[in-house]
Amino acid sequence: MTKQEVLKGCLSSIDDLPTLPYIVIQLMDKIHQSDPQVDELADLVMTDQVLTTRMIRLVNSAFWVLNRTITSVREAIVYLGLREIQNLIYSVTLTNTFERDAPLMKRVRFWEHSFGCALYSRYIAQRVGYPEEEFAYLAGLLHDIGEAIIGLHLYHDFERVVQIVKDDGKMFYEAEEEVLGFNHTDFGSWLVDRWQLPPRLSTVIAHHHVMDGVKEDGMLVGIVRLADLVCLYHKLDFGHTEGGALDSEIVSAWRFLTSRCPKLASTALDRFLEESNDQIESVKSMVETIYSS
Repeated sequence: MTKQEVLKGCLSSIDDLPTLPYIVIQLMDKIHQSDPQVDELADLVMTDQVLTTRMIRLVNSAFWVLNRTITSVREAIVYLGLREIQNLIYSVTLTNTFERDAPLMKRVRFWEHSFGCALYSRYIAQRVGYPEEEFAYLAGLLHDIGEAIIGLHLYHDFERVVQIVKDDGKMFYEAEEEVLGFNHTDFGSWLVDRWQLPPRLSTVIAHHHVMDGVKEDGMLVGIVRLADLVCLYHKLDFGHTEGGALDSEIVSAWRFLTSRCPKLASTALDRFLEESNDQIESVKSMVETIYSS
């Protein structure tokens, strides 16, 4: 049986797979129109009181580091711009897509890791001159979304995966392959396709652990992979220490990325990791802001 057949069989056994909130679909349709109207977008956001409140609270948090206080949705859209507001909408609504903790995965820890990867992906994109910083943010945010499904819906299997990681020192995706016959990157790629998000996201999710042979968007794959490892380096994980040799993984990702971007090669890896340390509290502040009442 092929991996895809195993995955399809597993998916058919899950009744309540997450869907993208309808308001997000409406908002993205408006944002991607040829001439999106700010007032229409603001009015649509304000039909959802929770989304409105959390957006205003989050945009004024330490994560966005603005030099003024934003008091309305319209002001946020004008000040941040459509691409950044798109990421803000995804940041707020996706956290509600998974509404409960899994037995071995706390959602706050999961989103700390995910937002950390989003922030570092954008930061690295800026450093290497990658032209789509906001897209790098979204790719980082969604890179491990398949892990949340496994933790929530296949928690007995996830328990076995965690034990193998602890006992044998394997990477999560390796242990998942052993237990399930596929891994969270397969699940995540399928999910973003189901949500009809840009196909490039599926490619990044599929390759962010195994970068060999990647043909499209190699720089973005390298950005997300390095961001993922930087999070693990700073203990921004989702409650379980990853197996494998982290230092050698970071060096490998660094070489992969610097081979595609000579600009980054002039920076020492140790210095880069030290600079990234400043972002940790911003990530935790963001997640705390989202989940505060």
